[in-house]
Amino acid sequence: MQDPTPIPYGALDYYQIHYIVQTGAIDTEQFLARCEPITRGHFSNKKVVDVKWTGVGMLVDVLKQDQHLTELLKEVLLHEGEIRIDPLDDHVRIYGRWNHDENLKANHAMVEIADIIAGHIKALSK
Repeated sequence: MQDPTPIPYGALDYYQIHYIVQTGAIDTEQFLARCEPITRGHFSNKKVVDVKWTGVGMLVDVLKQDQHLTELLKEVLLHEGEIRIDPLDDHVRIYGRWNHDENLKANHAMVEIADIIAGHIKALSK
Protein backbone atom coordinates (compact mmCIF):
# COMPACT_ATOMS: atom_id res chain seq x y z
CA MET A 1 0.00 0.00 0.00
CA GLN A 2 1.31 3.47 -0.88
CA ASP A 3 1.66 6.14 1.80
CA PRO A 4 -1.27 8.62 1.50
CA THR A 5 0.95 11.52 2.69
CA PRO A 6 4.34 11.00 1.05
CA ILE A 7 7.29 13.10 2.11
CA PRO A 8 8.13 15.56 -0.68
CA TYR A 9 11.87 14.90 -0.48
CA GLY A 10 14.18 11.94 -0.21
CA ALA A 11 17.38 11.45 1.68
CA LEU A 12 19.24 14.69 2.24
CA ASP A 13 22.72 15.17 0.82
CA TYR A 14 24.17 16.49 4.07
CA TYR A 15 26.26 14.61 6.57
CA GLN A 16 27.86 15.23 9.93
CA ILE A 17 30.91 13.38 11.23
CA HIS A 18 30.67 12.43 14.92
CA TYR A 19 33.54 11.34 17.14
CA ILE A 20 32.35 9.19 20.06
CA VAL A 21 34.10 8.96 23.45
CA GLN A 22 32.94 6.07 25.66
CA THR A 23 32.82 7.24 29.28
CA GLY A 24 31.16 4.35 31.08
CA ALA A 25 28.82 4.81 34.02
CA ILE A 26 29.76 8.35 35.09
CA ASP A 27 27.76 11.57 35.00
CA THR A 28 28.41 12.87 31.48
CA GLU A 29 26.48 16.14 31.90
CA GLN A 30 29.71 17.83 32.98
CA PHE A 31 31.00 17.45 29.40
CA LEU A 32 28.71 19.93 27.64
CA ALA A 33 30.70 22.50 25.64
CA ARG A 34 30.75 24.50 22.42
CA CYS A 35 33.62 26.19 20.62
CA GLU A 36 32.98 29.16 18.34
CA PRO A 37 35.49 31.12 16.26
CA ILE A 38 36.31 34.77 16.86
CA THR A 39 37.04 36.14 13.39
CA ARG A 40 38.37 39.26 11.72
CA GLY A 41 37.95 40.36 8.14
CA HIS A 42 35.42 39.49 5.49
CA PHE A 43 35.10 37.03 2.62
CA SER A 44 38.55 35.86 1.42
CA ASN A 45 40.33 37.94 4.08
CA LYS A 46 38.40 36.33 6.94
CA LYS A 47 40.66 34.76 9.59
CA VAL A 48 40.09 33.07 12.93
CA VAL A 49 42.03 35.07 15.52
CA ASP A 50 40.81 33.29 18.68
CA VAL A 51 38.31 30.73 19.92
CA LYS A 52 35.56 31.03 22.52
CA TRP A 53 34.60 28.03 24.66
CA THR A 54 31.22 28.03 26.40
CA GLY A 55 29.67 25.30 28.50
CA VAL A 56 29.51 23.79 31.95
CA GLY A 57 31.96 21.94 34.14
CA MET A 58 35.72 21.72 34.36
CA LEU A 59 36.07 20.58 30.74
CA VAL A 60 35.63 24.13 29.43
CA ASP A 61 38.42 25.42 31.69
CA VAL A 62 40.75 22.62 30.64
CA LEU A 63 40.06 23.20 26.93
CA LYS A 64 40.61 26.96 27.27
CA GLN A 65 44.06 26.35 28.79
CA ASP A 66 45.25 23.96 26.03
CA GLN A 67 47.25 26.26 23.70
CA HIS A 68 48.06 23.50 21.18
CA LEU A 69 44.33 22.78 20.83
CA THR A 70 43.60 26.49 20.37
CA GLU A 71 46.11 26.76 17.52
CA LEU A 72 44.63 23.70 15.78
CA LEU A 73 41.12 25.11 16.21
CA LYS A 74 42.15 28.38 14.56
CA GLU A 75 43.01 26.39 11.43
CA VAL A 76 39.83 24.29 11.38
CA LEU A 77 37.03 26.55 12.63
CA LEU A 78 36.81 28.65 9.47
CA HIS A 79 35.63 25.51 7.67
CA GLU A 80 33.80 23.78 10.54
CA GLY A 81 31.99 26.85 11.86
CA GLU A 82 31.82 25.51 15.41
CA ILE A 83 32.60 22.38 17.36
CA ARG A 84 30.14 20.93 19.85
CA ILE A 85 30.65 18.46 22.67
CA ASP A 86 27.40 16.80 23.73
CA PRO A 87 26.99 14.30 26.59
CA LEU A 88 24.71 11.31 26.20
CA ASP A 89 24.02 8.33 28.48
CA ASP A 90 27.37 6.53 28.49
CA HIS A 91 29.31 8.47 25.87
CA VAL A 92 30.14 11.95 24.63
CA ARG A 93 29.84 13.15 21.01
CA ILE A 94 32.28 15.60 19.41
CA TYR A 95 31.13 17.04 16.08
CA GLY A 96 31.18 20.01 13.73
CA ARG A 97 28.69 21.39 11.26
CA TRP A 98 26.69 19.62 8.55
CA ASN A 99 28.55 19.20 5.25
CA HIS A 100 27.23 18.62 1.76
CA ASP A 101 28.18 15.21 0.38
CA GLU A 102 30.43 16.89 -2.20
CA ASN A 103 32.54 18.32 0.63
CA LEU A 104 32.48 15.27 2.88
CA LYS A 105 36.03 14.19 3.67
CA ALA A 106 38.04 13.30 6.71
CA ASN A 107 39.91 16.35 7.94
CA HIS A 108 43.13 15.20 9.64
CA ALA A 109 43.29 18.33 11.81
CA MET A 110 39.71 17.74 13.00
CA VAL A 111 40.58 14.13 13.87
CA GLU A 112 43.55 15.39 15.90
CA ILE A 113 41.33 17.99 17.62
CA ALA A 114 38.73 15.33 18.49
CA ASP A 115 41.53 13.10 19.82
CA ILE A 116 42.85 15.88 22.09
CA ILE A 117 39.35 16.68 23.38
CA ALA A 118 38.68 12.96 23.93
CA GLY A 119 41.91 12.73 25.94
CA HIS A 120 40.77 15.58 28.19
CA ILE A 121 37.36 13.94 28.63
CA LYS A 122 38.97 10.60 29.55
CA ALA A 123 41.31 12.32 32.04
CA LEU A 124 38.39 14.12 33.71
CA SER A 125 36.22 11.00 33.81
CA LYS A 126 38.66 9.00 35.97
